[in-house]
Amino acid sequence: MINKSKRFSSVIISLIFITAVFPKPGDKKLVSFNAIHTGTLLQKSDDPDKFYELPRLDTNIGLKVDGMVVSATVDQMFVNNSSAPIEAIYVFPLPDKAAVYDIQMLVNDRLIQSHIQEKKAAKQTYEKAKSEGKRASLTEQERPNVFTNSVANILPGDTIIIRLKYVDYLEYSDGIFNLRFPMVVGPRYIPGDHPIGYNGKGWAFDTEQVLDGSRITPPVLEKTGNKISLKVDLNAGLELGEVWSPTHTLDIKNRGLGSRIIFLNKKHEVPNRDFVLSFRLLNADSANTALFTSRAGDDRYFMLMTVPPNEGEYERLPKEVIYILDISGSMSGVSIRQAKKAISQAIRALNSDDYFNVIAFNDEYDSIFPGPLPATINSKDKALRYIAHLDAQGGTEAQSALLAGMRQSGVSNAISMIFFITDGDVGNEDALIQNVNYSLNDARLFCIGIGSAPNSYLLRKVSKYGRGTFTYINSIEDVDQKIEGLLERIEKPILTDLEFFLKDDHDIYPNPIQDLYHDEPLVLFGRIHHTPSREHATLKGKMSDGTVEFPLSLDWGQASSAPAIPTLWARAKISELMDEYHLGNKTKKNEIIDLAIEHHLMTKFTSFVSVENQIVNPRSDLLAVAIPTDLPHGWNYDAIFGSPKIIPATFATNGNNGVQLASARTITLPQTGTNYPLIFLLGLLLLVIGTVLRLVGNMNQK
Repeated sequence: MINKSKRFSSVIISLIFITAVFPKPGDKKLVSFNAIHTGTLLQKSDDPDKFYELPRLDTNIGLKVDGMVVSATVDQMFVNNSSAPIEAIYVFPLPDKAAVYDIQMLVNDRLIQSHIQEKKAAKQTYEKAKSEGKRASLTEQERPNVFTNSVANILPGDTIIIRLKYVDYLEYSDGIFNLRFPMVVGPRYIPGDHPIGYNGKGWAFDTEQVLDGSRITPPVLEKTGNKISLKVDLNAGLELGEVWSPTHTLDIKNRGLGSRIIFLNKKHEVPNRDFVLSFRLLNADSANTALFTSRAGDDRYFMLMTVPPNEGEYERLPKEVIYILDISGSMSGVSIRQAKKAISQAIRALNSDDYFNVIAFNDEYDSIFPGPLPATINSKDKALRYIAHLDAQGGTEAQSALLAGMRQSGVSNAISMIFFITDGDVGNEDALIQNVNYSLNDARLFCIGIGSAPNSYLLRKVSKYGRGTFTYINSIEDVDQKIEGLLERIEKPILTDLEFFLKDDHDIYPNPIQDLYHDEPLVLFGRIHHTPSREHATLKGKMSDGTVEFPLSLDWGQASSAPAIPTLWARAKISELMDEYHLGNKTKKNEIIDLAIEHHLMTKFTSFVSVENQIVNPRSDLLAVAIPTDLPHGWNYDAIFGSPKIIPATFATNGNNGVQLASARTITLPQTGTNYPLIFLLGLLLLVIGTVLRLVGNMNQK
């Protein structure tokens, strides 16, 4: 499919200049074709050799860390350098645990506050304002870690900032605190044989397997010219040890024992990979328990992080491990090298009484053995040779590979485990999560996230329902340490059937509590009514040698104050309700909407909308611009997408998006569906038809 995409590239480049007649250009900067050094969107001018560059996205991120709580402000800014009013649509990522509670639109320094509404109502509010010629913005959640901003009636010369605020919390493991901020949406593989529609502005159609495929596949360029800057205000509350980033070079300013100001070393970084900040406390033992609290009326909200001791006696049992390795096109380059090193290290560590098998998948899956075999020297050598010759190409049909792996597990007298090694960049997350929930049986599933922009939402949820863990490998240098840590955890006793007891009425999430592996923290969000100054709690669970109890003293007077805790509690509860919804309990929708509106939170069913009352574009004709995202770091552009580097913008009046449909297919992942060649030709045909219809319409007007 890659070669077919390249053969079409010359056709695409010739077609991108078939555009509508735009309003007469004003005093805007023109560029020549040869002066363009990055991928960009162009609008034709009266001069056939000159073009207007359409908006690029500049993002400024401010992250404030207090203890374990993260407060974030994200400014997304672009300038309309074209000669026409535009509607800008762009897809962007956020952490999958982020609680988005406020969005503002700044138009040439004028602040317009957003309002939260049920998703359908917010969309209607936005479309009405757009048709009336008013500036408006709409922010919608596509996935917990993928969002879409639409901004209408941006006039030539306008500077627009969408300011987004959210709260989150740090992750803690093996004595290290981690802060993660995703900077790019990894291109999603969209499975499905039958296109059923096109409701977004992406390069993929909606299919019977991914109903919103066109909404989660923004245009992708090797270099967009988009820039990002970032500042972290770190206040750990205790004396800091080492502070570093495994992903970016930092400029760190020391402000005291527990405080740092941190910038990216490059003032304007290319937004093409997740940002990760890591730090240790000087006294590692002080990190084993942390309590944060906030009052709201008669209720007390709290966040508890504790690492229970789980060094109980245990007998080592043989393991049966099925390794499922993603070798699709998105894993090409650095990612496949990381993945092959990780799985090879895990296989070498198997004991002689263990069993294993390897399943590699892209469009199809292949198993090296018919079923799990003993981990002998010969079988391990054969597997290592097989892995060494694997190459990354094709689509990402993860569902069939996962089902095959779950069917294979079941060796008697062995602990069944599945290692799922992937970037997770697929669009059918719900189907994969449901399959794991319903088909895993007694095995435990461990996700190993690979690459510069993995789908953390999918991998975290699959790990949750697989009763395993999620390990993220930032770089090939991290492989040894991360795999060693994972292998150590699975050899130690597991805390299961965990329960949290309090005297007073309480509302605790997550519920039920996930199993805990060695050195893993328990993070709980709770709401308690009419609490005393001190609360005694008990954590109960089971280990291999019986039931265990851990007494906990919740001293509210000594707890750290954190105003964001009620918002994080609401986000945790919504996450649990959404899990029930995705697993079939659709009655939870109204409860989710009510809770989200009460706490002013964005969800799958609630959106933020801003409207400026002034009419600025009476004709309401708009140039619809789907702003492209960068190719994730380490991906091979030509191997995946082919060679087109310029994407056509679409001139669209309200209700006329036919040309946008065609232009969206100019960039595509290989084998997005089995009917890809037919779909691609259909896209080109629609582009030509749309152009002809517009020319006929112009002739009739004359």
